[in-house]
Amino acid sequence: MNKKIILSLTATALLATSLLAFNGQSQMQQGKSQGYKQSKMMMQGQRHKGGFMFMKMVMKLDLTSEQRTEVIAIVKKNVKSMPNPHEAFTDTVFDKKEFIKLANERRNGKIERKADMIEKIYAVLNASQRKDLKTILDMRSIMKKNKGMNCNAKNCNGRR
Repeated sequence: MNKKIILSLTATALLATSLLAFNGQSQMQQGKSQGYKQSKMMMQGQRHKGGFMFMKMVMKLDLTSEQRTEVIAIVKKNVKSMPNPHEAFTDTVFDKKEFIKLANERRNGKIERKADMIEKIYAVLNASQRKDLKTILDMRSIMKKNKGMNCNAKNCNGRR
């Protein structure tokens, strides 16, 4: 099963990388830098969604229906526990100090809340699922490291 996951992740990542590279290259050759800028902005947006990327990886595991229900409940509880800066608004008044306080609490507690959520989700997984998750995380980090290193014997990043 691990081999199937690794092979499918590798094939998917390879296909996605080559499609993205081809699209970016064709956009640049045609002088349509707008599409290139949009794809770059989308990639940057994904970088900021680390928690969501983790959830996508967890949901790719072979979870039982009970595990899936537990994971979703953990995520919902985590979202509800976040301070909302919009609570500083009323129909007639904006409380600047309250907004700043809530925004700071949200930002400063983000890492702790994320770590707590991951810890709870990790506790729901069995040993095999934990191993598979680790494999997926390792593959993702390898793909990130290899991104942009499109080298062969004659050509390395456009240089000879």
